[in-house]
Amino acid sequence: MAVIEVRDLYKSYGKTVALRGASFSVPSKTVAALLGPNGSGKTTTLKILVGVLKRDRGDVKVFGFDPWINGVEVRERLGILHEKPIFPGDVKVKVLLKYLAKLKGYSGNEVERVARITGLVKYLDSRVKGLSRGYLQRLGLAQALIGDPELLLLDEPTANLDPLARREILRLIKSFQKELGVTILVSSHIIPELEEICEYAVFIKEGIIVDYGRLEDLSKKYFTEVSYRVVVEKPRELASKAISFDFVKGVEVEENSIEIKVKAGRVSELADFLESSKDTYGVRKVEFVRAELGDLYERAVAGT
Repeated sequence: MAVIEVRDLYKSYGKTVALRGASFSVPSKTVAALLGPNGSGKTTTLKILVGVLKRDRGDVKVFGFDPWINGVEVRERLGILHEKPIFPGDVKVKVLLKYLAKLKGYSGNEVERVARITGLVKYLDSRVKGLSRGYLQRLGLAQALIGDPELLLLDEPTANLDPLARREILRLIKSFQKELGVTILVSSHIIPELEEICEYAVFIKEGIIVDYGRLEDLSKKYFTEVSYRVVVEKPRELASKAISFDFVKGVEVEENSIEIKVKAGRVSELADFLESSKDTYGVRKVEFVRAELGDLYERAVAGT
């Protein structure tokens, strides 16, 4: 089931065309990346999805509603983190979150819940101006989570953060999907860092949706490198055998599994090998892990 459905979407600002017939969908309970360079139309798309910006033409549905016509129904079920959230500096974190929760009709218990999820509990009595950039983003995520939304729209959530803070925020976002079952659309121009958390991607360039879909399907379509995790009884033995094959680019051994990176266009060979190895090595489960997002984006754009 698709939470977001966009068809033939156009939006212009005077003579500047921001979106040119954009069409894509995002299925329920996935972490999806809206990827493209700055100025490609990502923020415009998010504003239209949340119902604060009117499209010129096209069809947009969020939870089956038109966000411009049924904005209240849509916004009651989603949370949004804008690219540059601004909060009053002299206010304590707890006071600010209580105020934001009250605006949405929730009590102080909601503040404790979102603070716990985002790792802000020990900072509740701190003033906003004392927070680091990373914890300001956590505060932005906390306000987006008020009301337990079904959909999160996150616009450049790692912008202007140092590498460590970026990884922490990305891990936090990934945990939302696992623990809360929420659908997430993350807008970013930093393509490689989203490989570890996203399972779905929407590629945009100059207002045009180049392609979209599950990363596993896109990697097969564009013949890019891909990684799989194999849960197995004999991980070291399987790894030793796997690395001997030409189609395997690399192997990482864990306690009860191995991660295998497969060369572009060679997934079927891995599948045949694992099928024949079930009994020998005790293969129990094969999971898609990641695709090379940068390579995927470049190949998708080159094909347009």
